[in-house]
Amino acid sequence: MRVVSLSVHYTSIKTKMSNIEELRKKRFQYLNLLYGKTGGDKFNLVNMWDLGNELGFSKEETKTITQYLKGEGLMEYATIGGGIEITHYGVKEVEDALSHPEQPTHYFPPVNIINIHHMEGSQIQQGTISSTQTGSFLIKNKNEIVEFVKLLKEKLPEFNLNSEDKSEIKADIATLESQVASSRPKPGILKECLTSIQRVLEGAGGTIISQQLLPYIPQLLAVFK
Repeated sequence: MRVVSLSVHYTSIKTKMSNIEELRKKRFQYLNLLYGKTGGDKFNLVNMWDLGNELGFSKEETKTITQYLKGEGLMEYATIGGGIEITHYGVKEVEDALSHPEQPTHYFPPVNIINIHHMEGSQIQQGTISSTQTGSFLIKNKNEIVEFVKLLKEKLPEFNLNSEDKSEIKADIATLESQVASSRPKPGILKECLTSIQRVLEGAGGTIISQQLLPYIPQLLAVFK
């Protein structure tokens, strides 16, 4: 009976350690995303709930994680509606972790960096025990795509397009807007729509408007290569 008791106790400890390690990873994912969204500038505010949603965290997880990060001086609450800002110490912690990914920091585990030459709509899972996962693929240039679509819609009436090209580009715009608004956008669809728009604009000839918009597209497509 003593052996069984020790075995159960050991299993319980392993489970708790695994849960703690998973929580530490989520804390780093959250702070790293905050760092990316703010560009490391503490005067750039981000909504804490939006960050949690983007990472697929529940509201309770987001609240717990931000409470911890705030308590350790890595971020600060800035507005009543959930606005948060990264601190100088938070920037330093993220940059230290990314500079030495094989080493744990005081707050976070080693950063697991995986180099993938090409992958679309896929997932990789490492170092987990009896884990499940759901897909939440982040599009790093969402804001740039939103701004491009906004500009394209404003300039569209100025293009001399035939009805077929106009219908195609409107459909691509609608698809881009739908994908960007989705919590699980599909990179392949975004890439296809941007490529289609590029083809239509190139076919519009050397108009001033098309030449103004075309340079944006390779920059947006570069993320998917």
